[in-house]
Amino acid sequence: MPIRAVLDTNVLISGLLSEGSPPRWLVDAWLDGRYVLVTCLYQVEEISHVLDYPRIASRLRLSDAEVDLILAALLSQAEVVGGDLRLPGVSRDPKDDPLVACAMEGAADYLVSGDADLLDLGKHENTRMVSPREFVEILGL
Repeated sequence: MPIRAVLDTNVLISGLLSEGSPPRWLVDAWLDGRYVLVTCLYQVEEISHVLDYPRIASRLRLSDAEVDLILAALLSQAEVVGGDLRLPGVSRDPKDDPLVACAMEGAADYLVSGDADLLDLGKHENTRMVSPREFVEILGL
């Protein structure tokens, strides 16, 4: 059974920004079919907003068509869960709760993040919280 993982929005954005970094290796590994990326509409919308931030947009210099292509890839090549599960208070930061819920709903083995609020959870049900570098090692990249 393939490994299933949610990548925190910051990890996905870092993967677009930073060549030769663990987040980029994880985005490339997903596109190469090394694991199943689990996401939800909440996260796709969040990524759309973050890609619009001036400091991100100025670094990436993506056309509207390229942004649309990234979002379409997430919607078509990742497993998109419904986002119906609510887990208020599961993390110290309420903004992280939807990602934990996404991981639970998608039966993800890992939630990959650099966020201490998530990493400090360690594990929630069957999902381990790991850093990008740890997930690189788990995948043997």
